[in-house]
Parts: sequence; structure tokens; C-alpha cells
Amino acid sequence: MPLPRTGGRLLSPRGEGQPILIVPAAGAGSRLQTSTPKFLVPVNGRPMIDRLIDLYRPHVSRIVLVVNPAFEAEARARSGGTGVPIDVAVQAQPTGMLDAVLKGRENVERSSAPRVWVTWCDQVAIHPRTIATLSELSTKAGAAPIVMPTLLRSNPYIHFQRDGEGRIVKVLQRREGDTMPDRGESDAGLFSFSRDAFLTALPQYAASIETGSATQERNLLPFIPWTAERSEVVVFPCVDDMEAVGINTPEELKVVEGYLARRQQRVLSIVIPAYNEERFIGTLLDRIAEVDLSPLGLEKEIIVVDDCSRDKTAAIVGQHHDVTLLRMPKNGGKGTAVRAGIAKATGDYLIIQDADLEYDPRDYLPMIEALLERKGDVVYGSRYLGRGKHPNQGLAAYLGGRSLSFVALALTRQYLTDTVTAYKLFERADLASLPLETSGFELDHEITARLAAQGKRIVEVPISYAPRSKAEGKKIGARDWFIAVRTFWRYGRTA
Repeated sequence: MPLPRTGGRLLSPRGEGQPILIVPAAGAGSRLQTSTPKFLVPVNGRPMIDRLIDLYRPHVSRIVLVVNPAFEAEARARSGGTGVPIDVAVQAQPTGMLDAVLKGRENVERSSAPRVWVTWCDQVAIHPRTIATLSELSTKAGAAPIVMPTLLRSNPYIHFQRDGEGRIVKVLQRREGDTMPDRGESDAGLFSFSRDAFLTALPQYAASIETGSATQERNLLPFIPWTAERSEVVVFPCVDDMEAVGINTPEELKVVEGYLARRQQRVLSIVIPAYNEERFIGTLLDRIAEVDLSPLGLEKEIIVVDDCSRDKTAAIVGQHHDVTLLRMPKNGGKGTAVRAGIAKATGDYLIIQDADLEYDPRDYLPMIEALLERKGDVVYGSRYLGRGKHPNQGLAAYLGGRSLSFVALALTRQYLTDTVTAYKLFERADLASLPLETSGFELDHEITARLAAQGKRIVEVPISYAPRSKAEGKKIGARDWFIAVRTFWRYGRTA
């Protein structure tokens, strides 16, 4: 069955917020057969709490760690130098997650956080993209009392029962002895509460409930159907089913460690051919640095190929220590520089980026999403999809580019609105396998022709564009149109 999307409705992710995060971590880790406090148990060599800090640091303003009094000193010792403020609260008696979460109430009251997030200390398998979606939806659905990810799984530990209208009406818990379905809708141990829901509704709920029949603990999860009866609960699907796995036993620890090892962050290689671009290259690199790919599970590998510039391009690039500078022995043309960058790249994916400021690196995100969602084998950023000529683009350049779309259609049987775009995103292995030969601007067309000949699906997504003039350094000209036609003719029929 498909996963129900809402307790009322599903909202589109937009915006950002600065919540406070509460992490109940009072467990002693006894079921893990260790004397180490649970929040310090290593997962693939790193303590659980350090993994949580890395996951949530970009999204929260403060973390409240709720611990057993016996571990307070160890918690406070780890609260500095993390890049995000960490407060330590103490839960003297293990009366359940509800009471543990409410230990952070005073911290919330002292803050101006618009929302309160809660996650269990052992939920380290949460995917960064799930967290990013929670952040965006929490802002978009600012009035919603609860926003949370859920997933469908077999043999569930938790199951949310819904009525005929799709509203959550009850939560079943294996640990409380409830009869569970073979397949159910589970939480992922991650919740976003509105400030009012946390400071007003949650204490009201806490004052009215009894302890669990089997555990004799006061549980947080029944607050969800309690809230859904009175208001709207927004849910969205997790990225991966494994996100629901908490770490309570050595067996679960091994499972999560294996999953995290397989989910090592992938790399986007950004290849930038540059020739006499001292006016723009520094600003471009700064803009690329500002693009956060972590919600998509990606890191950046930036490679600038200096095609024997006669200005300060190489010196400016050298000031960016996170950028690889590859200097060509002689000026060989854009195609030669791009091919050198492809050979140098090591990432899982590769995008070609012009060194000027015509293209906006923020457009990496929709292009990468299209590739990750397998909408195509290759993604091109189109300057014309859904729009016409940019007011600042020369008519000759516009007509030349659009006419090449029909040339490409005739010679490759693939229609693209923008064959001349500089923004092309590939799986690096696919691009590296092409026997590329050309050395100038025509490399763009050789790549398109060879991909089409191989039957690769090229999908386009709209991007922004800020054209520059010849006076500003635009290098392509009318002669390149004829070279493009010849290139499509030459390579469009052979893989």
C-alpha cells in the first residue's frame, strides 16, 4: 500500500527555520552490553552524540541533551567546541521519553525558537535529506503542531493507525504488548513541534495520561494521535526505510553501522575551464562555496583548469585552498581543458561550470535532484525551458543557439531546447567512458551527439542565466555555429 502522506495534508518544502533540538539520552546502554553512556557509544568509530551534532548543526540554533545524573559530567565535557550551543538537562528518574523531552522545557522558554525538534540519541541513521525536508516543511507549515517523517516497514515496532479520512487516531507499540500488523507505518524517532504545541499542548497532554501497560513509562508517541484529534499533523516520507532503526542492541548497532558505511557521502566534481577570467573566477568560487549540497548527501570536489591564462586567474584560484588548480602547459582550447578536468575528477557525479558568472551555482540543486531521482541519465540546465530570450542576450546568439536545437534533432533524433548550455551534469563514469576528441567549444556538441548515439536519456531543467557581452569577455562567435553543425554531423551517428 502507498504511504499515507499526511495526518491532514502534505506541504511543499520551502523556507528555513532555527529550531531548538532536544535529545533524550538518559539511557545507560545496558542492552548494548556496555558500561559506556548510550550517547557516547561509538558507531563506526564515532560517538552517537557526535554523529547527531554533525547531522543537525546546519539546521538548529541549540541542542538540549537530557542525560542521567550519573553521566552529567561526561555530557558537559562534550558540550564545547561543537559549532552549536549544547545545554545539558538531567532526568533523575527514568520515567519515559515524555518526561525526558519535557526536561528541555525551560531551555525552550528561554529561547526564541519558533519550533522544537526532538530526536532519540540512537537515531543516527536519519538521512540528511530527511532532515532538510523537515526543516523546510516546519517553516512552510509553521502553524502545524507536529511535522514528522514516517515510513512503511514490515514487522513494525511502532504503527500509526489511521481512520477512513487518513487521520492518525492511535499508535500501537510492540514494547507495550500491542498486537502489531505485518506491515505498518512507523515514525523515525524525529519530530518537529510548534512552540505552542510544545509549551502548552504537550504539558496538558502530560497531565492527563497514564503510564504504559507493559513498560510503566510515560511515552511521547501517543501525543501524536492526541494532537491529530484536535489539529492537523503533517507527515512526509523518509528517504530510506533504514532511518527508523534505532540502536538498542549489538545486533542493531551492526545493522546501522553497515547501513552508514554504505551511505558514505558521494562527491560532485565541478570542472571549471578558465582562460583569462581574473574578473570573475574569485566571485564564482565564493558562490560555489555557498551552495550546500549536504541535504542531497553530496560533497564538492572543485577543479579549475587554467588554460594558460595571461592574467591573475591562477593566482586567484590558488588562494582557495579547497580548490584543485590544474594548469595546462599551453593554451589548447575549452574542450582540451574540460577533458583534462574530466580526467582529473574523482567524484561520483560531474558538472561542467563556465568560469564567468553567466550561470548560477545554486542551479546545481534542481539538476542534481533530477539526476538522483533518475528522471534521466544526464541532466542539462536549459536557459530557454519555459521562457524565451533573455533581455540582455544578443539576438544572433539566441537564434544561433535555438537553431542548433533543430540541427541536433535532425542529426541525433533528440530534441533539446538548449544544446549550447554550459550546464551539463553526468554520472562521472558515463562521461569518462566517452572517447572525446574535440578541443574547442564544440566539445559540448560532441558530448551531446555521443550521448544521443548511445541512447542516453537527456533531461532538461530550467536554470537562470545572466549573459555577458563580447566586451565583458564572451568568447564564442558565429564561426562556432558552423563548427557545431559539423560536430553533430560527425558524432551523431556513432557511439
